[in-house]
Amino acid sequence: MITRFDTRGLSAARIIASFGLIGLFFLIAMTMADVFMRALFNSPIDGVADLSRLVVTIVTASFFPICIAERHNISIEFLGKWLGPAVDRWLVAVATLVTTLVFIIISWQLTKYTLDLYAVQETTWILGWPVAPWWTVATVFMILCVPAQAIVTAVCWHSAITSTQNTDSCDTGASDREIG
Repeated sequence: MITRFDTRGLSAARIIASFGLIGLFFLIAMTMADVFMRALFNSPIDGVADLSRLVVTIVTASFFPICIAERHNISIEFLGKWLGPAVDRWLVAVATLVTTLVFIIISWQLTKYTLDLYAVQETTWILGWPVAPWWTVATVFMILCVPAQAIVTAVCWHSAITSTQNTDSCDTGASDREIG
C-alpha cells in the first residue's frame, strides 16, 4: 500500500514539476525579451521585474515535491555507514520524520504569510497585480510537500522496523528503484 502511495505521489510531483518547468521557460523567454529590448532599443519591458518575482516564487515551490518524491535531498551518511546498516536505517527514518515536521512548519508559516498578503491586498509595484494569488499557488505546492514527505517517512520507517536491507527507497534517488 505504501508503494502505491509512493508511486502516485511521484506521478503527481512530476506533473507539478512540469508546470514549474513551463514557468521556468516562460521566465527565461521573458528575461531574454527584456534584455534584447534593452540592448536593441534601450527600452526595457515594463513589469518584467514584477512578473519575474511572482513566477520565481511558483517555479521554486513547484520543484520541492519532485525533490522529495525522488529523494533528491542532501544527507550526511558517514555516521550511519560507520555504525552499520541497522543504525543507518533508523537514522534515516528519524531524519525523514524531522524533515516532515520541518515541511509542516514551512507550510504553516507560508499559509499565514499568504493570508496576510490577502489581508493587506499587496500588489506588484509596476503592474499593480495582486500578489496573494501567486503566493497561494506556491503555498499549495509547499503544502503538497507534507504528504509527499510523509510517504517517504512511512517507507523509511517500514524499512527500519522490518530491518529491510535496501534503504535505497528511503534516502537515495527514486530513479534507482522501480516505480510504475
